[in-house]
Amino acid sequence: MAFNHQQQWTSWSLLKLIVGVLLAHLILLPVVQAAPPVQEPITVYTVQLDDTLSAIAGRYETTVQALVQANSIQNPDLIYPGQRLVIPKALPAQQQVYHTVQRGETLYRIALRYGTTVQDLATANKLADPNLIHVGQKLVIPDLSPAEPLPIPFVAVEFTPLPVVQGQTLVVKVKAEGITGLSGLYNEGRPVIFVEGEGERWALVGIHALAEVGTHPLRLTATDARGQQTEVLLSIPVVEGNYGVENIVLPPERASLLDPALLTAERERLAQVFGVFERRQWWAGPFIVPVEGPITSRFGTRRSYNGGPAQSYHEGIDYDAPPGAPVRAANDGQVALAEPLTVRGNAVIIDHGLGVHSGYYHLSEINVQVGQWVKKGDVVGKVGNTGLATGPHLHWEIRVSGINVDPTQWMQQTIP
Repeated sequence: MAFNHQQQWTSWSLLKLIVGVLLAHLILLPVVQAAPPVQEPITVYTVQLDDTLSAIAGRYETTVQALVQANSIQNPDLIYPGQRLVIPKALPAQQQVYHTVQRGETLYRIALRYGTTVQDLATANKLADPNLIHVGQKLVIPDLSPAEPLPIPFVAVEFTPLPVVQGQTLVVKVKAEGITGLSGLYNEGRPVIFVEGEGERWALVGIHALAEVGTHPLRLTATDARGQQTEVLLSIPVVEGNYGVENIVLPPERASLLDPALLTAERERLAQVFGVFERRQWWAGPFIVPVEGPITSRFGTRRSYNGGPAQSYHEGIDYDAPPGAPVRAANDGQVALAEPLTVRGNAVIIDHGLGVHSGYYHLSEINVQVGQWVKKGDVVGKVGNTGLATGPHLHWEIRVSGINVDPTQWMQQTIP
């Protein structure tokens, strides 16, 4: 087919025209850029005097747990006036929060961090024993509604340990502003005596070895300079001590010492001793082991005598030591009793102040007298086999306001 130059030029011109038009359209198209993400405004709150995280959470319709996480707060009770807090939105109901246990952490400290309670943590994670958690364990953090803040003048209340085991000593620390007095009542019947500490007041509560497992009430009453009183009712979770059972076989000549009349008379004598003490702390640091020798019976063991029902418990620790071995004061204090007792045999009781006493029983000799001051390690007597004993040994015990508690806790740590 014939094809001339004029036709070739016309076709090439048409092609260039079309390409030019297309390029013009492309050049004139608007440049579309990605829009920046919309940032929601951040609310920052400045802490005021008497503020609590619970009150702030309620004001902004969020949760204590969300405030703690947003501001990396280690202790929800320790916020201060002038502190600036980022106010987050409340966590969605379906969002679950987890915490991985780190070395040295306790359930109590984790509960403080997230603004929850040991009980709720234990329930949410189906923990049979709240004291048994391990490094790396993944815990569900319950999403709680904001808790009721402590009433003014209370700032913070801390319990150690929490939960407390049957037979342990509970330390209660209270921070309150502008008060002239603070008193407590445990189980609506037992007075709790507070003393001044560094920026706080503290008290000891002896938890009975046979205390019912569950929560026990602690009522705190603060008095201000005008004489106005403010009460707050708190709950102390008590868990089982998992104590064993042992049967004690008494020789016939000593079985008569279990006569209820004799037991009652001695109990009344001891009540006179334990009911009087100085409101000062005389002990210092951990208590020491009072005698050298292996332990033959631990505190809290449920006891039966001569095959009878296990209705009592061991009130202290028994050490197997040879007759005449020196028995030493476990800590500083003043001798409150030094005399023979029917059931406990030759006995020495030391007052360590603030209602804390230690007792040394079944001695062959008493080497101190009432009113004498002793230091940790001083010899107070010698091991014997007097009273209701099945052989030479030392029975050693500690009482807090008359309640027998586990001496092991006092040897392993400094209380308070």
